[in-house]
Amino acid sequence: MRTSIQVSMFQTGFPEALAAVLRKKIPENARFAFVASEFELLHEKTDKYFRRFLDMFTACGIEFVESRVVDGRMTPEEAKCTVENADVVWLSGGDTPTEFMYLEKYGLLEALREHDGVFIGMSAGAINMARTAVCTLTCGHEALRVYKALGISPYTVEPHLDAEHISEELLQLSRQHELYGICDEAAIIVDETGTRYIGNVVWISGGKCERLSTQ
Repeated sequence: MRTSIQVSMFQTGFPEALAAVLRKKIPENARFAFVASEFELLHEKTDKYFRRFLDMFTACGIEFVESRVVDGRMTPEEAKCTVENADVVWLSGGDTPTEFMYLEKYGLLEALREHDGVFIGMSAGAINMARTAVCTLTCGHEALRVYKALGISPYTVEPHLDAEHISEELLQLSRQHELYGICDEAAIIVDETGTRYIGNVVWISGGKCERLSTQ
């Protein structure tokens, strides 16, 4: 069964609680697919973050037998094959609607939805993992957008949450869309055992907030 992990950002490395989950879930000789948010521009920036996050896996004892960047330097067929053969898929941060547009353009939506390994979405990637993507001004988007997304996780998330200052925008949106705020260094993990929270995660619903962190 797939393990889905929605995260915000990590400043230095994976928290040990998350690293322990990754070591348990990722098999030996695993293949890693790093799906970019911007496919056709900014390749140098994509490669920089690809190396950064690979180093974070290495630091917690995980080495991949193969690791590849999925972006416009591949054909759509190559991109789909890379995703299908990966044991771990990382859906990158960046501009959320732009990322989803590229996933559609390169024909990756179904391959991602059907992936049954470890699926990690960071920031924009975490938003696009949900059934419903809510792109807020609070999170730095240019305009509020709501659209049907990948449906890999049941949780509509707000990454980079400031748990001490929940914006009025989020409180109002929560009357229509149940939101899960993920602070940096935190994660929402869904697998065959259910849902668990690492770090500071906040449930925002009906204009009210509740801390959910369990580790």
